[in-house]
Amino acid sequence: MRLTARRHDVDPDRPDGLLLLLEDPVTGLIPWFAVGFLAGPLPFVIASAIALLLSLMLVMASRLRGEQPKILELSDLVFFICLTIVAALAGKELTAWLNDHADEVANVAVALLAYISLAVGRPFTSQYTLGRFPNASAELRARLDRLGTWIWALALTFAALAGFYGEFILPDLSTNLWTGWILQTAPLIVAFNTTIWIDRRALARAAGAEPFPGIWALLRDISFWFIPSGCLSLIFDSAPPFVGWGLIAIGVAATATFWALQIHDDGRIRIAASH
Repeated sequence: MRLTARRHDVDPDRPDGLLLLLEDPVTGLIPWFAVGFLAGPLPFVIASAIALLLSLMLVMASRLRGEQPKILELSDLVFFICLTIVAALAGKELTAWLNDHADEVANVAVALLAYISLAVGRPFTSQYTLGRFPNASAELRARLDRLGTWIWALALTFAALAGFYGEFILPDLSTNLWTGWILQTAPLIVAFNTTIWIDRRALARAAGAEPFPGIWALLRDISFWFIPSGCLSLIFDSAPPFVGWGLIAIGVAATATFWALQIHDDGRIRIAASH
């Protein structure tokens, strides 16, 4: 039995890559990430309006697939409707505060959502897991939901702490690329790659296959992100040049090394599990 996402109205034996993307919980978090990263470079009201548009698109995508929108998608839509109205009517002082701290507000809000969903026994990833892996047992889905939600909660907590340090402790908020971007993005990248890696291995094991991918594939995917981080450091001159070049060198060397180890263990180049 294959354990992978399917469309409901086509060949049930054909995996659907688009559905796997749309049914990933990170998709429901996109509006929050958008407002956090766009506010500042853009006026807050525009960043909030973009997040609102993304929320509406997610709800419409569920409708077009013949499914009911998920709770997280509907929550996004209601929240950003309210936030955009507030931003449009807010005074200069509140608007300035939101421009400076939107990423922190978003990280804290979604982290609280994750912790609350765990506390009430309804991990926010549960609807996504059911859509992605309908053939998996309820016990397996529940285990993946709890673990995945914990990983996202911890990643968002780390991002919130990095943002708090940069925005409320460091003296120069405007030039703080590290706590404003790199150190907030890194845990989210780790969480995204780790949850996918855990899902693939658990589902392969449940289907009676050898768990795949191995640890080297996970480390390869994570280490790659040292490269764009180093590039950003150089472009925005946020640290001495050797820091940026060092990150790029580490990223290239680590990615190549882990990829070679993955190929050695697997016997051939394979980026995703075969179906």
